Amino acid sequence: MFFSVITPTWNQGAYLETCIRSVLEQGDPDFEHLIFDNCSTDGTAAVAARHPHVRFVSERDRGQSHAINKGFEAARGEVICWLNSDDAYPPGVFRRLRECFADPSVDVVFGNAEQVGYDGTGNIVSEARFERREDLVRWWSSAVRLHQPAVFFRRKVVGQIGPLREDLHLTMDYEYWWRMSERHRFHFVPEVLAIQHRQPDSKTVQDWGGVYREREKVFSPFYPLIDGGDRCRLLREKRISMSGRYLMEAYAAAIGSPRFAFRLMLRSFREWPLSIVEMRWPGVVRRIVAGMRKGARA
Repeated sequence: MFFSVITPTWNQGAYLETCIRSVLEQGDPDFEHLIFDNCSTDGTAAVAARHPHVRFVSERDRGQSHAINKGFEAARGEVICWLNSDDAYPPGVFRRLRECFADPSVDVVFGNAEQVGYDGTGNIVSEARFERREDLVRWWSSAVRLHQPAVFFRRKVVGQIGPLREDLHLTMDYEYWWRMSERHRFHFVPEVLAIQHRQPDSKTVQDWGGVYREREKVFSPFYPLIDGGDRCRLLREKRISMSGRYLMEAYAAAIGSPRFAFRLMLRSFREWPLSIVEMRWPGVVRRIVAGMRKGARA
C-alpha cells in the first residue's frame, strides 16, 4: 500500500462525494481511503455506501483530531494524505507525489492550494510558503502559508513525532507542522496539490477568532525564539497584522453578513486604530453598505 487517505467527517455529506471521487479519479491502484465519521445525521453514510472501496467507520469521537489520530493508527500506506471531507485533489496529484517520494530523503511534501470561495470572490490559487521553522511562531504574519490538505508525509513521520494534540480543534495542523519541522525538511512542489472549499459551514470560516486564540495558546511560549524576545516589537507587529486580517475578513463577509462584517471592522480598529487611514477601509465600508441594501431588498 502506497497512499493512505484519511478523511474525518461530520455532517458533510454534501461535499463527501466530491472528496471521494477526487481520490478515486487519481487512477492510482495502490491506495486506501479511510473515512472516520462522528455519527453524522445527514446523508454521509449513504454517500460512503456508494463506494465499496472506502473503509468507513461511524462512531462517536472526541473531535476532529481524535478522528484523524484513529486514521493514523489504522493507516497501512507509505504516504499519509489527510483530506477533509469538504476538500479534494486535482487530477495528477498522486502521480506527482510518487515522483517526489521516490527520493528516500524526502519525508514531507507540500504545495499550493486552489481555494474555492463561497462569498462571490471566485476561485484563487494560494501559493504555499515555508522556509524557516521559527516563522511558524509568527502565526499572524504571511511568512508561512501551509495548506493542510496539500501537506503529505511518510507514515514513519507519525511514528516519530506522535499523534495530533486532541485538545486542539482549530489549529492542530500548524502545531503538528511545528513538531514535524523540528526533525524533517519540508519539500516544496510549486503546483496545486489540493482544492479547499471555503464553504460557510467549515469550522475555520465560522470561527476565525477561535483559530487565532488557539494559535496564541500554542505558540506564545515560543515567542522568545523570535526577534531576540523583544515582546514590545512583537506585540506591535502582531496587532498591526491582526488588524489587517480582521479587515480582510470584514470585506469577505460584508455582502452576506454586513452586521458581522461591521463587528469585524470594529475589531480591526481596536487592534490598531491607525489602520483607519489605510485605503482598504473605504472599500470595506462600501461593501457593508451594499450588503445592507441587498438585505433590505430581500
